[in-house]
Amino acid sequence: MNLAFNGIASGLGNNGGTRTILLCQKTLEELGHRCDFIAGIDNFTWFDHKPVINYLPDDLDAIISVACSDVVPTLNIPIERKAWYIRGHENWSMSDQDLGHLYRDTRFLNIVNSKGLQYKLKNEFHADSVVVYQGIDVRGWYNRKLRSNKIRIGCLSNKRHSTKRWQDFVELSKVLGHDDYEYVAFGLEERHDDFLTIFLQSPEHGDLLNLYSSCHIWFAPTELEGLHNPAIEASLCGCLLVANDNPMNGMILDYAFNNETAMIYKARDIEHAAQKIKNPDWNLVSNMQKCIKTNIGTRRDNMRKMVEYLDG
Repeated sequence: MNLAFNGIASGLGNNGGTRTILLCQKTLEELGHRCDFIAGIDNFTWFDHKPVINYLPDDLDAIISVACSDVVPTLNIPIERKAWYIRGHENWSMSDQDLGHLYRDTRFLNIVNSKGLQYKLKNEFHADSVVVYQGIDVRGWYNRKLRSNKIRIGCLSNKRHSTKRWQDFVELSKVLGHDDYEYVAFGLEERHDDFLTIFLQSPEHGDLLNLYSSCHIWFAPTELEGLHNPAIEASLCGCLLVANDNPMNGMILDYAFNNETAMIYKARDIEHAAQKIKNPDWNLVSNMQKCIKTNIGTRRDNMRKMVEYLDG
């Protein structure tokens, strides 16, 4: 099949969302499909990738929008098979009313990358969708080099979106204190919070692997995600996941199942989160790793599923 991801209006940025699509593109080509990325701007520098194109190939079987800003240009393309790979509810780019209007447009297939997003589209916008995870690389994560006698807790930093709930991590450090715990984080933008032992800005894979593997617990307070990848990666490195119960956190409907694979606290209830951390169930770590491999699966399996939906 000849496919194209359409990012002509959004372009490629240095962020996890672009990384996801480029890895999907690479996997589709490994499976024998031709897959292009249409974009006018390419600022992605994390790894080498197939060059983008700024034109519409005349032999496409299907085209897939990668962002809400690319949906209308995609709808105007005279190709029958159209889809939108929805990897987040982009309310920072468009109003809920406008997003809902696009979600309900039956001229293309909504492909979401988490059951949390599927839940939101169905219950808030009365829009149908199918779930295709972007998949995971199970190998190359686990090295488990703990470096602290204290319980080390990690978290993702994001200065741009309040829904990531960095303030909950700050509050958690105040509730738990520093006698028995220490705190580390990573993110795209630099931080100098006094409570942090380590902060890594835009870490390479090896440095991120070491950070995850130095942690005992991964704290995930985020509330508005597609599939939440850092929690998956940290879990594969042996961290016990502590996540909130918001169905839109990109975890609890997909792999962070209460009392089975992760410790779940009431969203924004930091005292409750602290109590969970003070009474950790380390047996959940191996349960989580098995669950991720079974429930999320590999990129190849998921991209085969995407092609089946497009072909159908």
